[in-house]
Amino acid sequence: MKIKHLFLIVLLFVTGMVSAQQMGPIPVNKNVRQGKLSNGLTYYILHNEWPERVANFYIAQRVGSIQENDNQRGLAHFLEHMAFNGSEHFPDSTLLEYTRSLGVAFGSNLNAYTSIDQTVYRICDVPTARQTALDSCLLILKDWSNGLVLADKEIDKERGVIHQEWQLRRSPVMRIYDDVLPKFYPDSKYGHRMPIGLMSIVDNFPYQDLRDYYKKWYRPDNQCIIVVGDVDVDHTENEIKKLWANSTVPSNAAQVVEEQVPDTKEAIYVFGKDKEMPYSQVGFCMKHDAFPDSQKGDMYYYIDSYAKNIISMMLNQRLSELAQKPESPFTSAYSYDGDYLISKPKAAFTMEADAKDGKDIDALSAIYREAQRVRQYGFTAGEFDRMKSEYLSQLESAYVNRNKIKNSQYGDELRDHYLANEPIPGKEEEYQIMKQLIEMPALNVDVINKYAQELITDNDSNFVAYIFAQEKAGKAYPTESQMAQAVKAVRAEKIEPYVDNVKQEPLLDEKKLPKAGKITGEKENKVLGYKELTLSNGARVILKKTDFKDNEIQFQAVAKGGKGLYGKADFNNLQLFDAVLGYSGLGNFSRQELQKALSGKQASMSCSMSSYYQMLGGSCVPKDIETMMQLLYLNFTNVAKDEDSYKAMMAQFELALKNKDLSPESVFGDSLTCTIYGHEARYAPLTLNSLKGISYDRILQIWKERYANPGQFVYYFVGNFDEATFRPLIEKYIASLPKGKAENWKEVPSYVNGKVVNKFTRKSETPKAIAFEMWHTPIAYTLENDVLTNAAAQVLSMVYLKSIREDASAAYSVSANGSLRRLGNKAIAVVQGYCPMDPEKSELALKLLAEGIKDNTVKMDADKVQKVKDFMLKNAELSAKSNTHWMDVLDEYIWTGIDFQTGYKAAVEGLTPAKLAAHLKQILAAGNHAEVVMTPAK
Repeated sequence: MKIKHLFLIVLLFVTGMVSAQQMGPIPVNKNVRQGKLSNGLTYYILHNEWPERVANFYIAQRVGSIQENDNQRGLAHFLEHMAFNGSEHFPDSTLLEYTRSLGVAFGSNLNAYTSIDQTVYRICDVPTARQTALDSCLLILKDWSNGLVLADKEIDKERGVIHQEWQLRRSPVMRIYDDVLPKFYPDSKYGHRMPIGLMSIVDNFPYQDLRDYYKKWYRPDNQCIIVVGDVDVDHTENEIKKLWANSTVPSNAAQVVEEQVPDTKEAIYVFGKDKEMPYSQVGFCMKHDAFPDSQKGDMYYYIDSYAKNIISMMLNQRLSELAQKPESPFTSAYSYDGDYLISKPKAAFTMEADAKDGKDIDALSAIYREAQRVRQYGFTAGEFDRMKSEYLSQLESAYVNRNKIKNSQYGDELRDHYLANEPIPGKEEEYQIMKQLIEMPALNVDVINKYAQELITDNDSNFVAYIFAQEKAGKAYPTESQMAQAVKAVRAEKIEPYVDNVKQEPLLDEKKLPKAGKITGEKENKVLGYKELTLSNGARVILKKTDFKDNEIQFQAVAKGGKGLYGKADFNNLQLFDAVLGYSGLGNFSRQELQKALSGKQASMSCSMSSYYQMLGGSCVPKDIETMMQLLYLNFTNVAKDEDSYKAMMAQFELALKNKDLSPESVFGDSLTCTIYGHEARYAPLTLNSLKGISYDRILQIWKERYANPGQFVYYFVGNFDEATFRPLIEKYIASLPKGKAENWKEVPSYVNGKVVNKFTRKSETPKAIAFEMWHTPIAYTLENDVLTNAAAQVLSMVYLKSIREDASAAYSVSANGSLRRLGNKAIAVVQGYCPMDPEKSELALKLLAEGIKDNTVKMDADKVQKVKDFMLKNAELSAKSNTHWMDVLDEYIWTGIDFQTGYKAAVEGLTPAKLAAHLKQILAAGNHAEVVMTPAK
């Protein structure tokens, strides 16, 4: 379908018949240095100082798996892996070692991805103190561009890694797609080019095939270098020109030709099934031509994008309401307009739902009916006004923070500009343009409804419907004929218009609020930069004003108590406490009514409980701080029972839990939980049977008990607030709450002590092998022990990456992490290793896991320790610019008196291989070791 993209629709309504050219082009960010060399290499450089002293480097290539020949399926992705296994200036795996020396970790900072039509590599958060380090990052990009070695031995080692990645990611849905994707794409390569490829090719391709793909497509005319951060733009540009000066493009070079997705006159119905599919996913796509890249520089593209987004937002609100009705055949559903599955040149308006058991056809009919309701009657003025307000609020929030945009966001935007010609105006220009367009009176609900009629069709042309179901013996499956009949029946129905029920009243009745309390005391901590207020009801309020984000205020309230105060009779209720409270209403508003009432407000609040604490958490933008405070007040005083919302939530849990054990990963997760907690009933995994023991009334009673004493809480506010205007709100909404009696916690069982081993086999559609190792010991809760535990695990992670992935090719991913955990008045140091393994090499992987930690209790590699220190020091700089980080620092200091900020860098700098080895030895010496291993059943 060739939709009109509003080029015809909005002319009469918006521009008064002016031409697209008269609306003008979207400006380009004047701060971006753009260039193109004679060999075709494109580059973008942007100086950005948020955060300071770091930079990101990218090479984006407009080639991917769609460029593969039939005998190369999987080689585009394979080549991406090989970029980390030897190049002209970084032989073998020395690239990973070198970037670690810069404070750049593989996986989090150093990574890449391959998709259908693009391959992108990145080196992120590189410290900029040394220009030579930045120049080396450009050299890495140059090697990726045309300097990969692709040695035979390295190719062979990587075959196993990719095979394990395929095993790891081969979910039920991915297996179904492997079977049915050609049906979605008749007469198109898109039906045969999933990036992971065919393992028969990955395991056996001749070395030269990979080199041929590399030589053919990795060329400067298909590549873009992107550098964003605290860099010297002129120097960076000169380096790029110098490095790529001699790169050439053959005169007969193959050109990237966009693969087409042919239109289809007849509807396509696709059914797929898999034995591990937990529940049915149903949906449909209404295909249309994608907005042309060549025209995305025009203002009409912004109008087009806005119209599609707001249509989806309004329809998703309706679907959310429908899911909460008891008769709904689905538990959740959503809509969007974007790429048609994996193809860029063809887009689609798509709707998808998770069907209740046995309701596949009914769910398909239900979401299609909602689409047709929109087509026939459109959206109401009230719906449009709410979503327009929400859209503008989000836009304003981004605008307020325009001077604090991270390098990663800019990097993604510049990547998309190169690959898809997405606009890159400055943040101020983008806001002004979008605000002006959206607020045009002529761009009203009537225009949006006309566009919705273009996106949502009522005929078979370019229509695709699908059902992905669970395969089970004796089960009757829906047929493609039944799907077609259901769609035809909906088209013939007399559909009634949507009724928009909205509660027109404020969140709080100001007349019923108690008298405001008072701020009775105040002190300042200049070391950590916060003020502590004492209120007349005994509550303590911690205020830390920051400028890390101009559009953010983070909130948290914490009090002693928590789940540990409750016994076995409430274990099931405690598991769902957070979820049930999240699905409840507030005051006079149901959950759905509350969502509508908060449209246009960027404020949130939720209750939660841990073993030792009850908490509130939320956030807002500065202009909506009073709304957040009202939500805070209501969460303490008036959580409202919402039966419809509760039943809808329980239906979601029932659907998820009914077939949970079909998933090998889920079985492993439950086995892990049971093992490390010694089968303690308090931590038992949620099951269908435990749902029967849930009582909504009891959960609300627990809420009343835990939140009855607001005065015992400590309230934290971190972010960009105006203290003078905020103080009266604190007195109004917090100091007015009831005085609280201080409570304490009860100690609860934690991780099992001693040596515990749980090895089991599990049959699955794709063989899966996973190992988890955990060591722990009681220890003093100190900053030094926190740093030691974290650093030791990072060294261990580097060891495992080298021995298990790089050398043995026994795993795609392997990691270790360590943390100091506070459990009431006690603390433990925990080190964990996690390794999804190649089933054929599971014994080797387990051997290397054990040897790695044992060897490092005797001696740690000094070079690895130094690299971990550099990484931790760099991350400390970045974390110090985060409101969330400071919330954690303040919370620890208030409850324990320990400052995890001030001495952190000194503690890291004081690390030595001997200290870390001794610390790891201390953890192992306690003898508390849990091992959980799942391997495939024969």
